[in-house]
Formats: sequence, structure tokens, C-alpha cells
Amino acid sequence: MNEKFKLIKQSFKMLEGLSVFDEEVIREAVKPIAEVYGAAAIMLEIPFRSNKQIFYLYGDNSVDIVGKQIFTYEGRRRAGVRTVITWISSGTIWDDEDLEDLDFISTTACTLSEKLRLDAMANSYYYIDTVTGVSNNNGLGRFVSKLIRRGIFHQYGCALLDIIGFSYVNKKVGFRTGTKVIKQYASKLKEIFGADELVARPGGDNFIIIFKKSNIDKLTNLVSGIDVKARVNSATMRFTLTARAGIYMVNSPDQTFDNVVSYLSTSLNYAKSYSRTNVVYYNKDVEHKVIEHKEFCQKFKNAIDKNEFYVLYQPKVYTKNNTLYGAEALVRWNNDGKVIYPGDFVEIFEKEHLISALDFYVLEQTCRDMRSWLDNGLEPVTVSVNFSNDHLGDDELVDRIIAIVDKYGIDHHLIEIEMTETVDVYEINRLLTYVNGLHKNGFTVAIDDFGIGYSSLLMLQNISVDVLKIDKAFIAELTGDAEKRENIILRHIINMAEELGVEIVAEGVETDEQRSNLTDMHCHRIQGYFYDKPLFTDAFRLRLSAKTY
Repeated sequence: MNEKFKLIKQSFKMLEGLSVFDEEVIREAVKPIAEVYGAAAIMLEIPFRSNKQIFYLYGDNSVDIVGKQIFTYEGRRRAGVRTVITWISSGTIWDDEDLEDLDFISTTACTLSEKLRLDAMANSYYYIDTVTGVSNNNGLGRFVSKLIRRGIFHQYGCALLDIIGFSYVNKKVGFRTGTKVIKQYASKLKEIFGADELVARPGGDNFIIIFKKSNIDKLTNLVSGIDVKARVNSATMRFTLTARAGIYMVNSPDQTFDNVVSYLSTSLNYAKSYSRTNVVYYNKDVEHKVIEHKEFCQKFKNAIDKNEFYVLYQPKVYTKNNTLYGAEALVRWNNDGKVIYPGDFVEIFEKEHLISALDFYVLEQTCRDMRSWLDNGLEPVTVSVNFSNDHLGDDELVDRIIAIVDKYGIDHHLIEIEMTETVDVYEINRLLTYVNGLHKNGFTVAIDDFGIGYSSLLMLQNISVDVLKIDKAFIAELTGDAEKRENIILRHIINMAEELGVEIVAEGVETDEQRSNLTDMHCHRIQGYFYDKPLFTDAFRLRLSAKTY
């Protein structure tokens, strides 16, 4: 008995010296007592106003309690709550004398409960994200440090989540309600994972999850969508929040978390910029691809300054008289003698918000060429220039377009601005303002790749555009079979556009059969290799001199 109480005295002496709540120090102090009394686990429940926080002073929640002896001590009720200490035996049978010892130890321990409770409350604010209730960066660091100290970090995987399109939720319901939605999302993440796993919010609409490798399916499933709802003006709005995830499966028990965070960031960047899936696992190939991507984007500014981008013009032909009536300006990149096509850089530049500078570059080159044609006595045709939806946040967009076109003295009706469809209601409203501004200043507006998005009819209902360009995916499937599904859809699009007074252009036309089928559907404006490939400036100048094919 005396030997046991020597251990107890030493343990409490360690605890009395604590200035802050330190779970690891407490576990170290309690360990000798737990071992001498044959405990498998010792739990401390510290109450809060609305919940309780459980600390395993010895062992953890993996202990099987079936058939085990359990001793529970409840401290004095203070301010309506009480601290509870629970001992679970490892198979040892505690006799009456042992139980008296456990009671004495627990009673003494509860004299520290108020300090522990207050410190734990302070810790909860220090380690918990106050918006969502999940861990913050401090809590994340503490959790991972414990896994590393216990030598079990390699049993876990780590994921960095980025909610896709959460800005739309904020635009739809407002920032305050959006905060409630993100809190609800965080709560559902916590429900998915266990007490020995962690959900943390480093900020914004990003989350980090530390999960048991055996639960990888839970992680990949939640990426496909979590349902949340919000009340707005007495109405319930429902959202399915999907996410991208960068994942790293820890392969070393002493892996540093700084490296893990770097790996997660790299794999998430890859998911955003390259991958066609929303889940990317980190490996060296991913890292190399991201580095190449950054270097590729760094080359962009120099390429603009050195005029490495050049413009080609693909003719548009009116089939009733086989005459050139317009063209589309298309960009290519001559990088160290290698021609890079838009499919290899446009999407990347859009994601990195570099594309707007390239769009203005193409517009200026087009106006410069058009000025040259006019000065040489040629009659130009209307040329369409592509502008990314990345411009829709620019309140000065129309003024900037006007400034470039007027700089070269080009009539506004000779420039057509092409935009792509958008499903974002906020962007549709911005696009409406943008189109109205262009129309007031004499420009025409085309919608590119029409018919393949979810918002085609919604855009036509809200925005008065001048031209619809039928996506080449429809043209590739075009046959003489009038009952084929794609043909029926295309025929109705053409008829609808005609009734609305909107011009239809079919792009990607390569065969005489496609041209013939389109004219049978009363689509007489065509762009594609059947008539001409994209032409260099000098070749297009000759085409302006002889417009008939």
C-alpha cells in the first residue's frame, strides 16, 4: 500500500506543477498509477454548458469493456455540472481495498477538476474553429503531433478538401446564411469520421481530414456530394456540395506534417488544373506536373511581351452563294519554334486567371490586322474574338474593348465578341449587363459552343444575343437520318433561333454530307475545314480579295 501511495504522491506532484492543461503530461503522470492498479483505461469527463469533453488519461477508446470491471466516480456538482472519472480494469479484479484507493485517488483528482475544466475550455477556444466547431490549425497540429509521438501516423491518410463553387452559395443565400451552410457541412463531415480521426478547417471553404486508411471509401464518397440546406426568407434551399480532394497516404510514422501539407496542396492543385477527376493522390509524377504547370504559366508574361502569340482567321461562309461573310480570330503560341494549340493552354490560363490578358492581346492584333486591310483598300468582314467568362467580374470590360477598337479606328459592327455559356446565375446576370453594354455601342455578341451546357435555354430566355454557334460535337454526329436524336435536337435549335431572330453558325463542318444536311435544316452559315482551315494574315488578305469559293 505504501509503495502504491508513493506513486500516487509522485503523480499528483507532477500535476500540481502544471500551469496549463497538457494532456500528454497528465497521461505520463497517471501511467504508473494505472499500471499498478491494472487499469486498461482511465477517462476524465469535463462538463461544459452544452456538452462534455472526454480525455483519456490512460488508454483510449479502443478498449473492449465487455466483461471488464468498471469504477465510476462523480465529483461534487458545481454550477449544475460535475466532473466524472471512470476506471476500466484490464482484467484485474479490484477488491474493496483497491476500490477505496481508487475512490481516494479520484476524490483528490477532482480537486483539480475546476482548473482542468477552465483550462480545457480555454483549450477548446484555442484548438477549435469558432465558426464550424471542428478543429482549427492549432487543433490539427496537436492531433497530428500525438499520432507521431505514438508512432501510428503511418496508419492514417490525410486529405485537403476544397468545396466546388461555394461562392455561388454565398451569392445565392448571402454571407451570413452561407456561414451556416459551411457549419452544417462541417458537422456532417464530423459525423462521417470517428473519434480517433479529425476534421479541421484551416480557413474559407477548405477542410483537412485525418482519417484511418481503412476509411478511405468514406473520404472518396463524400467528395461526390453532401446535402445541406438553408432557410432564406421562409423558404428552404437545398444544395449538394461537391468537393475536390488532394490525398496523401502517410507511409512513415515520423513523417513531418509540414511535408504532408505540402503534398496535399500539390495534389489539390493538380485536381483543379489537370485531373478530370476530383480526387488526386499525391505522388512524384503529380508534383512534377504541378511544377511544369507553374513554369508554363510563368512563361506566359514573357510570351505576351515577346509577341509569341499570333492570330489566324478561320473563314465563315454563307452557303447560299458560297461567299465569305465573316471570320473567327484564333490564337496560336509559337514557343521556341514549337506551335502550341489553344487546347493545351487556354484551360490552364483560365484557371490561373491569365486568359483575360490573352483575350485583349488577340483583340488588339485583330484590330491591327483589320486596320491594315482597310488601309490597303480591302473590304473587311466581321471578325469574332473570343472572350472568357473570366472577364465577367470586370466592370470596365466594355470600355476596355471600345478603347482598343477605337485606337485603330475600326467600326464597332466589324467586331463580334464571343462568349461561352454559363450555368452560374450570378454570371448570367453579369453577362446580361455586359451584352447590353456591347449592344449600345454597336458590337454584336455570339454565344460559343451552344447546346452542350445546362443553361442554354436559360441564357436565351434572359439574354438577347445576336449569334449562336452550334458546338462541333453536334456536327460530328450529324447524318441524313432525320429521326436520329442529335439531328432532332439540332433541327429544333435552328428553328428556335430563326423564330427568335438569332443567327445560327455551325462550326466544325468538315464534309460535304454535313454541309448538305445543315442546309437542308436551313442552317446556311458554316465554319470549318470543308471550306477553309484557319488562315495566316497574308492568306486571309487574299481571301478578302476573292470572297467567293
